[in-house]
Amino acid sequence: MTTATATDFTLLKGDAIAQLRTLDAESVHAVVCDPPYGLTTNQDPTEMLHAWLAGETYVCDEDGYDGASWDNAVPGPELWREVERVLVPGGFVLAFAATRTVGYTQLAIQLAGLHLRDLITWVYAPGRPATRDLGRVAVEETGDTSLAAQLAGQRATLRPGYEPIVVARKPFDEGTRTIENVLNFGVGTINHRAITGGDGLASNVWFVHDIVCVDGDCNCDLADSDHRSHATHLFPRTSLGGGLLTVKKPNKAERPVGPDGLTHETVKPLLLMRRLIEAVTHEGQTVLDPFLGSGSTAEAALQCGRHVIGCELVPSYWPLIEARIARFENTEQTSSSVRRRSSGGQATSVRPHARSGRSNERTANPGEPRQRHICKKEKIQ
Repeated sequence: MTTATATDFTLLKGDAIAQLRTLDAESVHAVVCDPPYGLTTNQDPTEMLHAWLAGETYVCDEDGYDGASWDNAVPGPELWREVERVLVPGGFVLAFAATRTVGYTQLAIQLAGLHLRDLITWVYAPGRPATRDLGRVAVEETGDTSLAAQLAGQRATLRPGYEPIVVARKPFDEGTRTIENVLNFGVGTINHRAITGGDGLASNVWFVHDIVCVDGDCNCDLADSDHRSHATHLFPRTSLGGGLLTVKKPNKAERPVGPDGLTHETVKPLLLMRRLIEAVTHEGQTVLDPFLGSGSTAEAALQCGRHVIGCELVPSYWPLIEARIARFENTEQTSSSVRRRSSGGQATSVRPHARSGRSNERTANPGEPRQRHICKKEKIQ
């Protein structure tokens, strides 16, 4: 694979739903994104479901992660319906989620007409639990060592060690089998070789190891896992050159920094994003991220030779995205450069479109009849 190929990148500035509505129908091959997790303590699932079924947007009155207003709820079906519209048949959605709210994200995706296919478990070296040991709390608040001994080891939460990634897919055209959809649109399956780097089968549990680890010599916390044999292992040192990924979760060197010193709170590793993109798309195809953040998806997709469209609402993150694209340009050993185009309130389409002649309305401007590949072998699931 040629990762040095410079490709088009389009940044759509503003609300994701409004920006997605400017894109042509069936013009995107995959959506890889890290949407808001809705990490609030005051969400009402009944009100949420009523709003969604009524075609309304649910918004919690409490801010989410780290006091962020954009994280007050998970994106509802109204967002994922636009995602379904711009995807070609068989196009995948890979969406990160939180363990507490992944059910809401899955339901919203299903209500939009997308089919749930799986759930990838991204395992990393465990982090710190968000809650304190009650034994220590007892000592600090009461000084009673006997009570502290009774409460020692008790916490309100578990130690975090993984994040789920929702795997969904746009349905095929009626009567179309998997092999036909792949021949017609170039998507619809998961490339196991792109994930494993060989002939092995990839599982839905992914271990992303530390930079010091190599296959057969693991020194991070994942070495002691009882589930090593069931997981797909990704080793940054051997899987991704150039020192672009230095830890399981990105360190300061990988995180872009804005002119005012701002960084993004939830950056994902480039190695992980590359593997996700390579698993469901091919070179020259178009990847969409409706929640671009600091631009991890864009940088990874460009490294993989894909076209990229990204939406971002928060103005303070736009310089971080530009920094990533500049870094990509500076590190590529090619005379070509990324044509950065920015749209403030008006979308700029990326060429080539996945299905020629389609406009925002499904039935308008049908264009030339598309050729169909028909195979008469047994059904492939």
